[in-house]
Amino acid sequence: MYYFDYNATAPLHPLAAEAWQVAQMQHWHNPGGPYGAGMRVRQALESARAQLATFLEADTPESIIFTSGATEGNNALFSHVAHSSPADARVIVSAIEHPSVMEAARASFQDRMDILPVDPSGVVRLESLRSLVRKQTVLVSVMAANNETGVIQPWREMHQLCRGLAVPFHTDASQWLGKLPAAGLGWCDYVTGCGHKFGGPKGVGFIKISGNTAHVDRLPFHGFRGGPQEHGYRAGTENYPAISAMLAALDSREKWMQAGGAETQSALHDVFSLKLQAAFPSAVLHGAYAAGLWNTFSLAMPLAHNTRWVALLDKAGFAVSTGAACATGKTGPSPVLIAMGVPNECAQRTIRISAGWDATASAYESLLEALLAIHATLAADPSESSVVDI
Repeated sequence: MYYFDYNATAPLHPLAAEAWQVAQMQHWHNPGGPYGAGMRVRQALESARAQLATFLEADTPESIIFTSGATEGNNALFSHVAHSSPADARVIVSAIEHPSVMEAARASFQDRMDILPVDPSGVVRLESLRSLVRKQTVLVSVMAANNETGVIQPWREMHQLCRGLAVPFHTDASQWLGKLPAAGLGWCDYVTGCGHKFGGPKGVGFIKISGNTAHVDRLPFHGFRGGPQEHGYRAGTENYPAISAMLAALDSREKWMQAGGAETQSALHDVFSLKLQAAFPSAVLHGAYAAGLWNTFSLAMPLAHNTRWVALLDKAGFAVSTGAACATGKTGPSPVLIAMGVPNECAQRTIRISAGWDATASAYESLLEALLAIHATLAADPSESSVVDI
């Protein structure tokens, strides 16, 4: 099986597995224990917190709160901000956010949510953000890189704009981390992320908060009440083995980037893009004219519905997806593509291809051959097609 769905989840990195095993065997004690073994786990936990703060360039290690993943962090953030703000407070959320941001914002703010549009390339424009901010705005949330198209957002510039307007800024960095350098993300007021997107285990993530924002107090995040863990923000015994494994994976990815891995994969991405366009002139590569992640392709294929393409590719030994894994099962075209102005019919033919850190030219070539073979089958037998080419 050729796996091309890394934006959904990544396999456990060998170093992460090793770190988890060591922690489970040697540091399984409760970090809150008052005896030596417990205190050693506490020390290791705080060392991991400091390491993550260093990767992000966060102000202090205490600004890092470990969670079960980005979904918890995003829900916790909007719930927290809603409970800490005036009744007329509003939030701004980009139109291309992950469901864990969009639905969390809607649940906490309902009709007090302003949607920030994107241009046809899927990029938020600073002037659009500036025009939406009002005196009631208490939070702006725009992801660092899109999970469906791979399009990169100008999160640094948006953070600076929000700082000038005295509005806290949040970015969901789930797709950014491990693929592009983490440095600078910690400058944002809030950052969320999860380990399994870059080779850590599932069920662990973090939220970075800022003591400089008016919303940070000791209100427990998202209803986690109990003990004083995570500096009083999130009750519950910390999962140190998973945290250790997540940091081992992130450390490995950062070193991979420092060694030029991202540049190598970017070159393979560009070559494959050109070959796709040559092989399928009627196909549409969404976000092709914007800066994007080195591993992601959002591609509207001809002749058939995306679910048909995914099924036939799966049968041929290739795992790709139709879009966000968290939206699987929902009917209708991708909200991300609709926000970009992609017609419904085109959106319904779109598949997402997301490669890993060790993708090879040979793997890409095999995928292209499979796409061509499936296209030939669909063209020869119209009954195999559920959508007519445009």
